[in-house]
Amino acid sequence: MELSTYGEEGAVYAMAYAVAYLLVATVLILANKHLITETSFNCPVFVSSLGSWFGWGVAAAAIKLDPKRMSHRLSAREWTANILPIGFCTALSLAAANVAYSYLSLSFIQMLKAFAPVVCYFTLVAFGLDRWSGRIIATLSVVMIGCFIAAWGEAHVTMFGLACMLTAEIAEAFRSVGIQYLISNKKFSLFNGMYYFSPATLVFLMALSLIFEREELFRTENIATFTRYWYLFFICATFGFAVNYVCLGVVKHAGSLMVKTMSQLKNVAVIGAAMFLYGDEVSVTEIVGYAVATAGFVAFNHAKALDNITVREHLAERRATLG
Repeated sequence: MELSTYGEEGAVYAMAYAVAYLLVATVLILANKHLITETSFNCPVFVSSLGSWFGWGVAAAAIKLDPKRMSHRLSAREWTANILPIGFCTALSLAAANVAYSYLSLSFIQMLKAFAPVVCYFTLVAFGLDRWSGRIIATLSVVMIGCFIAAWGEAHVTMFGLACMLTAEIAEAFRSVGIQYLISNKKFSLFNGMYYFSPATLVFLMALSLIFEREELFRTENIATFTRYWYLFFICATFGFAVNYVCLGVVKHAGSLMVKTMSQLKNVAVIGAAMFLYGDEVSVTEIVGYAVATAGFVAFNHAKALDNITVREHLAERRATLG
């Protein structure tokens, strides 16, 4: 398996997808939070499936209208071996993160997400999609210290909520690695990826929803909730699809670690919105911890850029040697 590298020609596309991800992900988080905690529709796993349902429909329609969008076809065996595990990781990540909204404050959840690049980097290295770098590990150590300080300063932390977020971040790391490998090395198009990934995710999300939310999901009161807050369901579905699509775009043009970097900027926006809209209390210790983690992110981005330059130089030297 080769290291994933990204040339300068994709920089414009990478930036466009990254900015789009920042915007739509922020809106989606606020919509999910409001629908799960501020209405009577207490079915976080089902809510997390809305984007996958919408995305599958859009991808299927697009491929039906233009079959050329299907750049890579998979057999049932290939889908089961390559896509279904990614679907499981995606479902676990989405479900666990949405459940955490009921146990942790929105602002604290965003601070905990600062830990995601640490998990992602070590997972990428383990699968041969990145390489060990003392410089990068040093910067990620700063991120970890900042996250621990922020957790220490949270007044309303629960162990179950922390477990949900840790589960979500580990599952998301494995999902990102799998998607990066398939899109980069198997030459999947974005719609191709959505077409295959969405049903794999839905298999597990709907199973989890039926197991844990069946009674709540079919309550008559939820019909009234759907009628009253239909626009929130629509936003969660459309923006859930948009996040999945632009996330695939970022991974394709810049790599899965760039998704984590943009998520950091998104987290800052959501923390501010949580304090303003929901009155979340953020302690000085949390602010200090998050500032330390953010400084670690800045250093990490610089270290990662230097490492990418080194990798490209080594590849160029190897090609020159081989003629």
